[in-house]
Amino acid sequence: MIRKSVLPLLFSVLFLLALATLQLDAKASPTTIKVPQDYSTIQEAINHAIPGDVVNVSAGTYYENLYIDKNLTLTGENRETTVLNGMGGYYGIGATSVNVTITGFKILNVTIGIYVEQSNASIISHNDITASQRGIWLYYSNNSIISDNVIHDVAWRGIVLCGGSSENTIILNTVRDCGNGIVLSGEGNFIFHNNFINNENQTGFIPSFYNAWNDTYEGNYWSDYNGTDAGQDGIGDTPYLIDGNNQDNHPLMGMYNQFKIQWEGETYIVTTICNSTITNFDFGITYQNAISFNVTGPEGTAGFCRIVIPHALLGDNYTILIDGSPPIMEKELPLSNSTHTYLYFTYTLTTHEIIIVPEFPTTMILASLIILSLSVACLVRKVNPEKKQK
Repeated sequence: MIRKSVLPLLFSVLFLLALATLQLDAKASPTTIKVPQDYSTIQEAINHAIPGDVVNVSAGTYYENLYIDKNLTLTGENRETTVLNGMGGYYGIGATSVNVTITGFKILNVTIGIYVEQSNASIISHNDITASQRGIWLYYSNNSIISDNVIHDVAWRGIVLCGGSSENTIILNTVRDCGNGIVLSGEGNFIFHNNFINNENQTGFIPSFYNAWNDTYEGNYWSDYNGTDAGQDGIGDTPYLIDGNNQDNHPLMGMYNQFKIQWEGETYIVTTICNSTITNFDFGITYQNAISFNVTGPEGTAGFCRIVIPHALLGDNYTILIDGSPPIMEKELPLSNSTHTYLYFTYTLTTHEIIIVPEFPTTMILASLIILSLSVACLVRKVNPEKKQK
């Protein structure tokens, strides 16, 4: 009798355990939470998220100061239209002892834009930040990525890596009109393809350790660099000296930009180094099978552009037109390889439209003419016998 009474209880316990396990497994799966569809505020969505979830924020203005206490991804729809107004508070977004991805926000009216403490693999990308003291601040944080952010009009420090923050990658950011562009206390950080423009002090150290400021061929653009470019490849001939432990060995002569092109189901990257402002970058919309963009700068000054184009996008031979005419000077650089072509060209500045179109090699044109001539000859032979029969 005892065994009979125990069996139903045992089955009930096993069933409940199995049900709990299923619920835990379901709960462990990442969920996408939408704001304001699921929750009216971003912080409310963060509070209800579990580690690994994704919080997607629609375009709009949100008057909040956010704190993240779990590993998650926080994504704004668009950094131009997803606005986080901190209402004069301390942090726009703060995170401690977690790994987070923060992308796609315009952050303003705060003391510190984004603050991440004690993180080991966070990603902060594609944000537009202005703040009174610090734009992006990593504190005791390593192996993180700060990429493709625009940080501007920050009274004190644009990007700060302190508390010994090391082995981080700082890439494709524009830091302009700040008190200090980038300030470091860690070592082994990798900093390249950034634009440091009109900052009161471009760099600072607390204290100074060695960091890498360039890859094999290219470094950063520094608006106060006064070196020359005798080789006309967009790279300065002499290093940009930072301090006794640090220098950019390959400073750029113009701002670095990266453009993503979606074509035939693939993503292609086109990069430029240019001393002009580039707008309306386009492929295949304004002109079929052509890259086009506008360049603007002080009228009458010398302008240049170095552009890297994947062969898969346009082939490996090009014609460059500036307002329909050839550039003052153009050349292909020795860095061209089996996958990419490096082009350098110059012009006198005002505002110009640049068009780059594929060009058939001379051998292909000659072969086409030969085939066309043979085809015409065969056609003539076929027609002549008919005339003789008549």
